[in-house]
Amino acid sequence: MAITVETIAHNRYAPRGSDAITLYSTGLEGGSHLTIGQLSIAVSMRAAAEYEAQSVLKMNRMAGGSDKLSKAAEYMAVVADDNVDDWAQLKSKIVTELDVPAESLPDDLGTYKKRMAAVAALKAKVDALTQSQQTDMIDLQTLVNRRDVAFSTSSNVVRAIGTSMSGNAENF
Repeated sequence: MAITVETIAHNRYAPRGSDAITLYSTGLEGGSHLTIGQLSIAVSMRAAAEYEAQSVLKMNRMAGGSDKLSKAAEYMAVVADDNVDDWAQLKSKIVTELDVPAESLPDDLGTYKKRMAAVAALKAKVDALTQSQQTDMIDLQTLVNRRDVAFSTSSNVVRAIGTSMSGNAENF
């Protein structure tokens, strides 16, 4: 299952860092300049959107890794239980689908030792995939935390602007 993200629009209200500085200094379409509050909200929202897109890509990668882990476990069970009808075909699948080096797999499964060598090669791949999944999970958590901070920053600025405007209205 893959999750997709699409760019809805790029506009002046959510500029990237260098574009935001340009808009702040030159103004919108020849009009007034952005305030610092508007600028910080725009940059924070752009950052949040970027973190969200990166999170989606990371989740898609993790889904692919999960599929490979399932396949590796399935193939390991078949080899360990000695339920292999055509080792050459299974070996080819293991090499192509799981990226296990062909030289780490025996030419046949005629003996217990060769079968265990094949299981060990698959176990090494499972360990590598598991470690990769754990690293991806940490990266995903970091991206989600950064996105939350960006949203929090923009909402705090909006709240501060609202409080300031309310105070100005009362004084007026």
